Amino acid sequence: MELYNSTKHLLKDIEWLAQSCSLPHFANHRLSKHEYDDFVKQLTSSNVINNEFVVDYYEKLFDAYGLIKPKWTKSINDEMLPALALIPKKGMCIVLEKLADGRWRCDSVDGIKYHDMHGEILFAPIRIERKNEISKSAYEMFKQVALREKPRIIQAAVATMSINFLALGTSFYSMQVYDRVIPTHGMSTLIALTIGVFIAIILEMIIKIARSTVLDHSSVIMDKSYSHNIFDRFLKIRLDAIPQSIGTLSAQLQSYIAIRSFISTAALYFVIDFPFTLFFLIIIMIVGGFLMGLVPLIFFILSLLTAFFFKDKIEFLTMQSVAASNKKLGLLVEAVESAETLKASGHSYAVLSKWNALSEDAIHDDIAIRHYSELSGYFTAFLQQVSYIGLIAMGAYLVSSTDNLTTGGLIAISILSGRVLSPLSMLPNLFIQWGRAKIAVKDLDRIYALPKDNEGVEKPLFPKNIAPMYRCQGVKFTYSEGTAPIALSNLTIEPGEKIAILGVIGSGKSTILKMLAGLYAPTEGQILLDNIDIQQIARDRLSDTIGYLSQSTRLISGTLRDNLILGLVGIDDTQIMEAANKTGLSLLINALPKGLDTIIPEGGNSVSGGQKQLIAITRMLLTNPKIWLLDEPTANMDDITENKIMEILGTNITKEQTLVVVTHKPTLLRLVDRIIIMTPQGIVMDGSRDEILGKLANAQRIQKEQAQAAAQAADQNNTSISNQEKGQE
Repeated sequence: MELYNSTKHLLKDIEWLAQSCSLPHFANHRLSKHEYDDFVKQLTSSNVINNEFVVDYYEKLFDAYGLIKPKWTKSINDEMLPALALIPKKGMCIVLEKLADGRWRCDSVDGIKYHDMHGEILFAPIRIERKNEISKSAYEMFKQVALREKPRIIQAAVATMSINFLALGTSFYSMQVYDRVIPTHGMSTLIALTIGVFIAIILEMIIKIARSTVLDHSSVIMDKSYSHNIFDRFLKIRLDAIPQSIGTLSAQLQSYIAIRSFISTAALYFVIDFPFTLFFLIIIMIVGGFLMGLVPLIFFILSLLTAFFFKDKIEFLTMQSVAASNKKLGLLVEAVESAETLKASGHSYAVLSKWNALSEDAIHDDIAIRHYSELSGYFTAFLQQVSYIGLIAMGAYLVSSTDNLTTGGLIAISILSGRVLSPLSMLPNLFIQWGRAKIAVKDLDRIYALPKDNEGVEKPLFPKNIAPMYRCQGVKFTYSEGTAPIALSNLTIEPGEKIAILGVIGSGKSTILKMLAGLYAPTEGQILLDNIDIQQIARDRLSDTIGYLSQSTRLISGTLRDNLILGLVGIDDTQIMEAANKTGLSLLINALPKGLDTIIPEGGNSVSGGQKQLIAITRMLLTNPKIWLLDEPTANMDDITENKIMEILGTNITKEQTLVVVTHKPTLLRLVDRIIIMTPQGIVMDGSRDEILGKLANAQRIQKEQAQAAAQAADQNNTSISNQEKGQE
């Protein structure tokens, strides 16, 4: 009996298990969107959903969650719980416990149900694999992914072994032809041998193609896993920990290609190619005796010593070359982003000079690498030639003076000798790959060591309802050692409050807003959101609750529609245009020939700063968060647009929603009922809007009076001095 009636039914169960199941085995390690999409793709691309496919599919899902491979049975007992049950026509459920009346309590997409568990049901205990650990470093991640590809590496290794064995056919064919066919004129033997070696050559070619296909498939899988894991880790780095050198960081993130290439090459080289060198050496000794084997053995050792003599130099220069290339990319990115400043300030010559210096370093390093690599190759080729001559000379002597070696055996040995030394010619290139891979792992390990969102929290909280209220207790934030901390000793924000933060430049207004958004983590103290440490709440949940508008909005490459619904689901064009009409963005949309399908380039420089802010505010209207955190929302807008945005914010931010706005514009203060005045040392004034504005006006009046009094005193003093001078005259 079929377990599932349709793909849709199976997909519904998988979605519940991957996204909503509360069993810790699944809830503590949710699949990423990339992994989940992979499983859905496997399911939707299958034409047949039979029982065998379903069982295999669930086994793959268990593996993705780090669970022990399920052992399927048709009976269940208490010791197996919790267990997964596949009920024909009804689908999947999680069996939790056995009740006193003999029924079983189960959880499924339909909620808690009670079943008798009779019939053709498949059961599998759910057990966590002991070795299931999250990668804490780039090295561990590369190791885990590479080990997952072990079956394909083994297949490639078996193929390589077969290729090397078949390669013996050519050597033995030559030996038999010279020793048996030519002396005896055995044409039938020649035909049989030729057909046999021809079959061996064809098989060798087929196996080489198969090996190449397997390795290509393995490379694709590893590339996808590496790129996903590295970029996912980068996106999870906490905002205050992201390195500032964008170009260098970009180069480091892409360096995984060098590691994947080295893993694939080195695995086959050290497991197959290098050991088979010794195998062919043994074959030479078997065919020609110890003396014939001694010649290539001596030169094998000399070639190995030559390669390792150049190893450290090649590795050092490779690491220098990679570092110079990373700096060049960093400078290039910086120059592109600062092109306007460079042209306006006339500073292009200095950047060009720096670029030329880095290019020169990189070129010299590359030339030196090529020089030592070629030098190593030349020595190896020289030793191969000397080995070949020595082998032929020794063989000719043995053929002429003894019966230990035949002419055919000598020819076979001469063919095999090339396979003894040829793997050594690969060592210089392998050392270059090793150098690149080594520095790439170090760079990526530094990235993996950076603190991420919810750092130190194994399972971030995902509360369904979060009240828009804050409690800041002893908060301090320091950008780097030696800089003065930004302090926020005690601050309480109640649900529905509308607050403006004012202060001089450098007082930490924007930094505080980022801490309230959970983007920065306090160096000291805690920020509680609804009485929960904000660093313990899942980043996705914070993004749903908090709407944050930065001072300088950046757009992503894509369409205008993509930027408006960034991170949102279920938003249609009608909702987009309704929000755009409110903010006035519809004027821009209607003026563009392609409207919402207009392409926004990287950085969004095709639109003005004010238009970027309009796009960001329109998106916040679509998000409709419980907390609005706005950093200078109208800084790049004209008075007309600013007044319209003021009206929109006043209308659309409800009484229940909390607003915190950083501004220096008095017009925005109409939106708030509380004002906080900041200095780098902390809060100096906090109260109702009218109270704080009154104090500020009074302070300005006193300051003005003091200035006027000082000016009058100065005038009187000057007049007195002038009168004294006239009297003296």
